[in-house]
Amino acid sequence: MAETVEQVAGLDDGRMGGTVHERVRDWLRTAISEGRWEPGTRLVQTEIALSLKVSVTPVREAMRDLQAEGLLRLDPRRGATITRVALAEVQDIRRMCELLEPLCGRLMAERITSDELDRAEEMQREMEATTDLQRYFQLNRAFHLFLQEAARSPRLSSTLMSLRDSSVGFVAVSFSQKPERHAQGLEEHRQLLRACRDRDGDAAARLSWQHWEPTFDAAEKLAR
Repeated sequence: MAETVEQVAGLDDGRMGGTVHERVRDWLRTAISEGRWEPGTRLVQTEIALSLKVSVTPVREAMRDLQAEGLLRLDPRRGATITRVALAEVQDIRRMCELLEPLCGRLMAERITSDELDRAEEMQREMEATTDLQRYFQLNRAFHLFLQEAARSPRLSSTLMSLRDSSVGFVAVSFSQKPERHAQGLEEHRQLLRACRDRDGDAAARLSWQHWEPTFDAAEKLAR
């Protein structure tokens, strides 16, 4: 890793702003998603900081963020290690989501209230307005949990929440592999909300899985 943080994050030509913490986090996320290190590799904060010519503090903060995304595991003794993504596990979660996401979408279109749709659209506008990817991930998770609960099926909601928490890092992987995925995801949100406004259960069911499919494609690519 001979690049400086300015080079890897595009700051030397003005392509990206943000704090040092955000730039280091974005670089680490991309490097992990592109397979720069093998799963299970231990990352040393001081070595990363020295390589990127930054202090240890933003590296530590970046690693905490990536732990929340599921890309790193932090241990008091071993430090940070790249999460191992088992292909069989990704495929197993995918099969379950492929069955349950359409059902949730259909129930959501049938049961969501007008007030709830207003709130969901407000959350969508917040996602469209933010330029911080970490903030986007937080808003995106809250958005999907909100819609999931609007389906009014507690057992289904609990199951999907568990599956999504198991696959939290997959979204970051898909964004790193395909930067255009961010804009595509926002458009899919808009289509899903329109389907709910129209009470179109078929469209909502189809869009609910269509929205997640590229995420699993990216995760399977990483795990192979």
